[in-house]
Order: sequence, then C-alpha cells, then structure tokens
Amino acid sequence: MPKETPVWTDKLLESMKKDLKESIAKESKPCEQEVGSGVWTAEEVLGAKCTEGANVSGVANEELQAKIAGRYEPSKDVINKADTPNEVPRRSGMFHTETVAPSVTFKKAENEKVLSKGNAYIVFGSDRPDSNRSGKGRFGTPNASTIDIVVGRASSAKNLKPDAMVDNLFASDAARIYISQLTDVDDNFGIASDFPGSIGSIRDRSAIALKADGIRMIGREGIKIVTGKMQGVKGAGPTGELNSLGGKMSQPAPKIELIAGNKTANTPILPGIFNQGEVYNTMQGVARGENVVYALRDLHKYIDQMWSSMFQFMLYQISFNAALGPSLSPLPAAPIVAGIASATTAAHVNFSVNPLYHVRTNLSTWNANYLQISGYRWIASRNVVSN
Repeated sequence: MPKETPVWTDKLLESMKKDLKESIAKESKPCEQEVGSGVWTAEEVLGAKCTEGANVSGVANEELQAKIAGRYEPSKDVINKADTPNEVPRRSGMFHTETVAPSVTFKKAENEKVLSKGNAYIVFGSDRPDSNRSGKGRFGTPNASTIDIVVGRASSAKNLKPDAMVDNLFASDAARIYISQLTDVDDNFGIASDFPGSIGSIRDRSAIALKADGIRMIGREGIKIVTGKMQGVKGAGPTGELNSLGGKMSQPAPKIELIAGNKTANTPILPGIFNQGEVYNTMQGVARGENVVYALRDLHKYIDQMWSSMFQFMLYQISFNAALGPSLSPLPAAPIVAGIASATTAAHVNFSVNPLYHVRTNLSTWNANYLQISGYRWIASRNVVSN
C-alpha cells in the first residue's frame, strides 16, 4: 500500500519545534568542548543533547548543527519517507501519539454515561438533541434510551471561548451516529418533509440518523434500501411485524424519499419569451426503467407507422406525377405541365423520400441503442432497481 504523507502547517511545525526544544533543555547539559571536526550521524547528534548556544562549528551539516544547538525542527523529508525518527515531539500527534486536547467540554446530563477520548464521544442516555431541556428526556420518558456517537464537538461553531461548555449541537458537531428508541428525528435534524404525498415528519418513533460532511455506504456484495414489514415473522398475528411501539403499520410500502438540497417546496417558473409561467413539483416519482422502455417502444411503433404512411404517400405522388405529363399531351399546356410534373417528381425524391429513408434508419438505430437491453445506452439501469 502507498505510504501516507502527513499534512504540514507552519503552526504545527512551530509547536513541535518548541516542545522538543523544551524537552531537550530539561534533559541535557551544556557542552563543555567543541564537537569533533568529523560529520556526525543523526544518532550521535541526538545523543549529545547539547543545549542552545553549544559550539557546533565542527559539524558541517546545518541540520545536524540545529539539532545539537537545541533548535531541532522535524525534517519533512524524513517524515514523508516514513522513516522512524529518533524522537517524536511531545503532544505532536505524529505517528498516532497524543495530541492537543479539545478546547470544549461536553455538558453531561445526570442520566448519561460518557465514554470519551480526545474529541470523540459515545454517550449513553435518553433522547437529547440539544440541552437538558430538549428531547424526550426532558419529560422523563422511560422508553427513550439513546446512544449518541459523536466526533468533533462544536467543530464548526463560531466565537466559542476556550474550554467552553457545550451541549449536543446537531448543526455544528463534525459527525454523528444517533440511535434512539424514541425521538422526533426529522424535527431534530431539520429535515424537509412538507410536500404532497410525503411520508411526513416521523415523530415519537425509534430512529437512527447519520450526519457528516460525507457519508458512504459500501457493500461488497450489494446494498438494499428496504421499507415496510419484515417477511416471515412468526407470532406477530395476521398483520405481521409491528412498529417499535407495538402499533400496526398501515402502509404496505412506505416511501423512499431522496431529497437533494433538503428542499421540497414547489419551484415556480417565470414566464418568458419561449415558455409560459408555471409551477412544477420539486419532489416527483422516479420513473421505472422498464416501463419507460415500454412507453418509448410504443412511441417508436407509432412514429414508424406515421413514417410508413408518409413514405407510401410520396411513392404514390411520384407515380401520379410521372403519369400526369403524357396524359395531357393533346392539350396546348402539356409541355408546361409535363415539365412541372418532372421537376416535382425529382423534388419529392430528393427532399422527401430520401430524408424519410434517413429518418427510418435513425429511428432503428435509436431503438437499438436505447430501448434494447443489449444497447450501449440502454436507459434502464442494469445495477440499480426499485419499485
């Protein structure tokens, strides 16, 4: 596997330099004699532990001089090559050592058990989306047990004082998995749900919510998103599986709502030169791939029928024009009519029959590419299916 390269900042390097300088100063004594004229190895230099101000004129390498004089700054090259340094600066976090503690303190409720390390928490308690005055826990509800897994408390909060006391901040905490026996999950996480046909906001129900800057679900052998009752449940009665409160689930197939941008309000379209004003539903049903294929195949058939009718009409018109000229030969205007008929026949062939032939070819290609499962642009997904 490729070696990971740490992200360096001037602030981090300065902090590491300061910590190592202090540790060397506490453990070392001033050098009493000049270092030899030879170029020392890194091990010999770090072993000397000379304090700042030592005579290092005999050392040719500037980096080694800095190490001897107590002005050691970790080498980016050494770390980037994943070599093991002789000494890791205290509280630098390098190579998964201890780092600086978080600057906020979590306000623990009386009924909560908190496991924490740095700014990562697992909290066992009752439903509490914010302060002690929030959630089902504020009423003393006995069936609202909750596990809250959080990292990065108040990571995006503004104007926090050092060592500030913070509650749960669903909008500002970096990432969270919230598991609750009884909660109002949509309200607590500010999820849009007000649109016709919506399943609405789930209230007083068990829920699991995941929130972070990015969420990835990875299944090596597939992923299923399923709503509704479990199949094959024994002892649940004729209605089958019940909800977490023991109630019946009335919908045989509860909806799956995908809400991009957390916006469900209808979208108005202002009138313009090429369109009329209208309002269309932002939330719409997802088309079923195979049904769309069937609809477009029918449309293909109807267009093909129209094409056949038009093509036959053009053939008959050409035949009529070809016969019209000779039939008028006794009349004075026969030469003129014959010329017009001949020109019209040529125009029909060049500007009607030929384009119709190309339309038929393109239509057949379109059908093969989009409406046949063997087509390279088959419009139904081969990997994602839904009902």
